[in-house]
Amino acid sequence: MTQRVRDWLLLYILAVLVNGVIAILVGTPGYMDAYYYFNGARFIAEGQGLFEPYLWNYVGAPPALPTPAFAYWQPFPSMLAAVGILLFGRTAAFGSAQAMYVLVAAILPVISYQVALQVGERRHGLLAGLLTVFSGYYVVRWSLPESFTPFALAGAGALAMAGLGLQRRGWWTWLLAGLCAGLAHLTRADGVLLVLIVGLIGLLCAFLGSSIAGEKSGVLRVQRIRPVLSIGIGYLIVMAPWFWRNLAAFGSLQAPGGLDALWLNDYNDLYTYPSNLSMEQFFDAGWQTILRVKWKVLLLNLGNFIGTQNLVFLTPLTLIGAWRRWREPWFLPAFLYSVALFAAMTFAFSLVGARGGYFHSGGALLPFIFTAAVLGLDDVLGWLARRRRWHLAQARRVFSVFVVLLAVFVTGYLVMVQVVGWPPTGKIAWNSSDAVYEEIGETLDKLGIPLSIRVMVNDPPGFYYYTGHGGVPLPNGGEAMLLSAARDYQTGFVIVDQDVVVDLISLYSDGPTTSHLELVETYGSENNPVYLYRVEP
Repeated sequence: MTQRVRDWLLLYILAVLVNGVIAILVGTPGYMDAYYYFNGARFIAEGQGLFEPYLWNYVGAPPALPTPAFAYWQPFPSMLAAVGILLFGRTAAFGSAQAMYVLVAAILPVISYQVALQVGERRHGLLAGLLTVFSGYYVVRWSLPESFTPFALAGAGALAMAGLGLQRRGWWTWLLAGLCAGLAHLTRADGVLLVLIVGLIGLLCAFLGSSIAGEKSGVLRVQRIRPVLSIGIGYLIVMAPWFWRNLAAFGSLQAPGGLDALWLNDYNDLYTYPSNLSMEQFFDAGWQTILRVKWKVLLLNLGNFIGTQNLVFLTPLTLIGAWRRWREPWFLPAFLYSVALFAAMTFAFSLVGARGGYFHSGGALLPFIFTAAVLGLDDVLGWLARRRRWHLAQARRVFSVFVVLLAVFVTGYLVMVQVVGWPPTGKIAWNSSDAVYEEIGETLDKLGIPLSIRVMVNDPPGFYYYTGHGGVPLPNGGEAMLLSAARDYQTGFVIVDQDVVVDLISLYSDGPTTSHLELVETYGSENNPVYLYRVEP
């Protein structure tokens, strides 16, 4: 067994152990995205087809339920989780899905090791791999049946293969780049950015590097189109079946919900019923509102770059390492993608970017960020050693250990705060965050309410996870809009908690003004009550 293979196994096993411990601590999906993807995985594993009994927003909303699945989000996270359920058992389906994700997510540190090894030495590879194992905010999410893990792997794979292709490694590298970019797009709609970046790199390679003296013109033309052709074939191998399904379900290659997010001036506009997102509505808000939103999102995404992607303390090292090397083949695709992603999630899809899009899709950059950081550390230490007369090799060993220990500490602290709920922050611990839904489900069972009766609630996928009742979300409007959506989707009950839009605050605080909502029961604490209403004709 070579040293490289031993390093791969070391990093992979360590990542499995770390992600496995987190998976044991995380007993529920915990938030809407994860509930949605996990429910989708169960539907696939149980042979129910690509349909779902709820909406999570009203963009492109169908006239009735159930509705074709994945009208807004992409399906691959659910497909991957479904494989886990089929492999490891349906009895503990969430644990089975987690097990699959734990095993797959552990590949990412190996990718980081390999990327760093190409531009540095073994020490750089091990350090980048260990930083990926202890990657802060991301560690909590690697084991969740959500889009973080598949997008990070597929995206990093696409960028790495494009970098390899720039070094003339043959048509197969471009085919793999296309396959990975296709998987990224099948995971998240913004994966199309990866397709564009990989395609651009293929074009640059073809048209800037194929003029070899003495080649015949026919051979030259083939050489020029081979990278782009291979990327396109790889991409379509993955995406063509999904495009066909979208045509059958929605009448278009693109599902109806995604691009409308361009026209958000407020994230809650996703929940306006009926949806009114349009270019006219966007510009009617006025340039003052538009620019204020963009500025706020710019600051938030800069904070995400510093905090979530670089664990704060790595930021200057990453910037130094990237600035000195961004033109190198292994870094150029990742650099272009990082710029495109930041621009798209800040100035185009601003509000979805700030609410998690940039965080999700930034996972594909981690192997390159951590590689840039460890190289930047060497740059800084080399500069200091020349001025402080340090022993450079010893300084590198000491600071490398310090950086890894700091990453371990930050990661451990974030796990304790986000999952375990210690130290107390006033936020409900992960596994208890939606326990009230289970209580409400028990009430509905006692009342003899069949599962076919729908419920309006802030998190319909989460409510379905606990109760089996489908439904629709609370709208971005007052009681009249609420009752209109409840009537159109034949909703029998409404759940109102403190997380309501401005127009529904009076309903939460003072009760309904209409006789069409009858209070059934109150849950939670006196300071944070949750109300269950029956919708009367």
